[in-house]
Amino acid sequence: MTNVSIALLSAADFELARRFMGELSAYRSYDDWVDWRHGAFMGLSIGGEDAGLVTVRLEPFLKWCAQNGVTPSESALDAFAVHSAPRDTRAVA
Repeated sequence: MTNVSIALLSAADFELARRFMGELSAYRSYDDWVDWRHGAFMGLSIGGEDAGLVTVRLEPFLKWCAQNGVTPSESALDAFAVHSAPRDTRAVA
C-alpha cells in the first residue's frame, strides 16, 4: 500500500485559491470540487491505496510553493498535504 493524501481546502480558501490555481475554474462550485476530491479518495481506497483526506490551509501552502519553486496546483496541494500532516492526523472519510 502507498500513503496518499488528498488535500481539502475550506470554502473560503478554495475561492481564494481559484486566483492562483487556474485548474480550479473547471469546478462549478466548492461543493463540486469537494465531491471530486472525495471521489478520488474513494477510488484510491477501493484500489488498495492507503489514502486519507487532509485539510490544508491556503496561506502555508502558497508559502511552501514559493519556497520550493512549485507552481500551485491540485497535485502540489496533495504533495503539500503529505508533508504538512502527520500520518495519525489524517481523516478517513
